[in-house]
Amino acid sequence: MLKRIDGEWKNPVNIEAVNSEEIEGWPYVTADGNEMWFNRRYLGTPATFRSKRINGEWQKPELIVSQFAGEPTLDKNGNLYFVHHYYDNGVMLEADIYVAYRK
Repeated sequence: MLKRIDGEWKNPVNIEAVNSEEIEGWPYVTADGNEMWFNRRYLGTPATFRSKRINGEWQKPELIVSQFAGEPTLDKNGNLYFVHHYYDNGVMLEADIYVAYRK
């Protein structure tokens, strides 16, 4: 995470609560700054995770959409858009965009 103070970017900081030994990427932080949605390798394929920021600290992420789902983003109503990846024998064949509507 980078912070900009007095117009200058400071050194990046590892968000230890979110990072793991797996591969994380595609972070999306909600407009209020209280949720981070991202990809993580899960059982060998992309999955979508969410971490909440409570009292200024990122919390342990929770699995939202398992296996084959990545590149998450949310719209202003909180609906989750993600890419579903189709694999065959470890090779990605296709990817489609899906939406999960917030109730």
